[in-house]
Amino acid sequence: MRPMKAQLFLKFVRYLKPYWGKELILLILMILTSVASLASPYILKIIIDTVFPSHNYSLLIQILLILLGINVFRLVISYSSDYLFTWIGNHVTRDIRMDLFRRLMQLPLSFFNKNKAGDLVHRVNSEVNSIQSILTGTVVRLINSTCSVIGLTVMLCILNWRLFLLSMAVMPFIFLNTRWFQPKIQKNIKKNREKDSDILSFLIERFSNIKLIKSYVRQSCENNKLLKKIEEQIGLNIRNVQLTATTRNITLLFTMLVPILIFGAGGKQVMAGTMTVGSLVAFIQYMNRIFDPFRDLMGFYFDAIRASVSMQRIFDLFEVKPENTEGEKDIPTQNDIIFRQVHFSYDRLSVLQEFSFTFRHGKKYALVGGSGCGKSTLTALLGRFYEPQSGNICIGDREIGKMNIHALRRRIALVTQDNQLFHESIGENIRYGKPDATGEEIEAAAIQANIAEHIHQLPDRFDTLIGDRGAGLSGGQQQRIAIARAILKDADVIILDEATSELDSDSEKNILEHLCRLYADKTMIVISHRLSAIRDMDEIVCMDQGKIIENGTHEELIGRKGFYWKLFKEQIE
Repeated sequence: MRPMKAQLFLKFVRYLKPYWGKELILLILMILTSVASLASPYILKIIIDTVFPSHNYSLLIQILLILLGINVFRLVISYSSDYLFTWIGNHVTRDIRMDLFRRLMQLPLSFFNKNKAGDLVHRVNSEVNSIQSILTGTVVRLINSTCSVIGLTVMLCILNWRLFLLSMAVMPFIFLNTRWFQPKIQKNIKKNREKDSDILSFLIERFSNIKLIKSYVRQSCENNKLLKKIEEQIGLNIRNVQLTATTRNITLLFTMLVPILIFGAGGKQVMAGTMTVGSLVAFIQYMNRIFDPFRDLMGFYFDAIRASVSMQRIFDLFEVKPENTEGEKDIPTQNDIIFRQVHFSYDRLSVLQEFSFTFRHGKKYALVGGSGCGKSTLTALLGRFYEPQSGNICIGDREIGKMNIHALRRRIALVTQDNQLFHESIGENIRYGKPDATGEEIEAAAIQANIAEHIHQLPDRFDTLIGDRGAGLSGGQQQRIAIARAILKDADVIILDEATSELDSDSEKNILEHLCRLYADKTMIVISHRLSAIRDMDEIVCMDQGKIIENGTHEELIGRKGFYWKLFKEQIE
């Protein structure tokens, strides 16, 4: 259930609590500025009504010096206020962004499969920025504007309370005008934010697949797609300007009527001698200033409309249920991995059906089968990236569903065929498997993954930046670095999911043989389409439509002349 706007603001106001002291100082500074601004019109009244008629030049100089001092004081206060406002705003933004990023890191893999990366980036970056000023200045602006309105009202009533009541006759119309346009503006802003997110997602996806676009010569098509999205956004921007400009100009029209009313009624009083010229000039100046906090409040109202859209989009992420990190942290080692009647579906598409199998500790397994038969899903369930709909998975006699998910994953080293490198140095990418690893340990892992020789040929060796998504390396080199990272992790179970697909057959076979020796006392699960590379595994498991159709050693399966024999024969031929 979505919260109301007021509830949304209250949920985010907690980010101001660490900075209440500075917020209070900011409020005091802004109130001092408002109080100081009240002096100028009244001083002008004194000059017109008292100093000029008396021809007292020395008094004029004294008053002007006082006015100068007040203005210098206002400048100093204004500078301090701007500094504090920026400092608080940036720290509040940092806190929200970090909380949001932490929450995203806690969400299950299924969430990221269903949401565009560009949309998530837009929420963490742009949406958070859009609520910075509204959070930082909410209380301060409201209190300061309220104090300004009260102070100006007092001064106006002192000068001429009847004239003040007359000038306030336009306020109900300004309020009704704002209320009329508010829902239309909010709806348009929401569409605009969604379009921003859509464009960002489009750009990220296209840049990530630039090689595909070029190979199919689809640049022109992609240009047209982006142009269409941008033109849609332009339409939303123009619509937003039409709505905000209309309501702003209607408000301006009503405020323009005020000086006319004042000059009409006040001018008559001046001519009748019931009001001085200085009082009328001061009244007009105060009245012009009273619309500033009203405009500020109206501006705050529109800012609040825009911010409420961003707050809702951020709040929606906080409402997503995170992965359950509760459970036993003492994970058993040197135990079998047992799948019992496991069933799993992706959005009603059945992948595993009553799957049962035991991976014996210290043995080396290969999973074989066509695409979509459930091989990768099996390993994803073991790492609890997804939860089975029925059945259970155990390590020894303990269900992994009752284990602490972080402790479980620390026991598993997973390497996939997907590019999983960061735009950092080669050394930092390998160290990801063990953050406190020494240079010697990183070197040893690189040697075991057969990538050290290439690294030492680079000018900066392990300090070499690999480029975005590993662009500075070949596919095989990227996979070797990922394998080195898994070796450094030194987990109880290592899973290679097409992790050597970019290597040639001999290199793949050599790395697998080396890993089998290295992990002699640990469990290894290998998924590979090259059957020649896995023939020495302790057991080969053939899968089809989420079930095991046969399993055994290479020799046993060849002798049966079944599913595996046909696959092996096809590859040899």
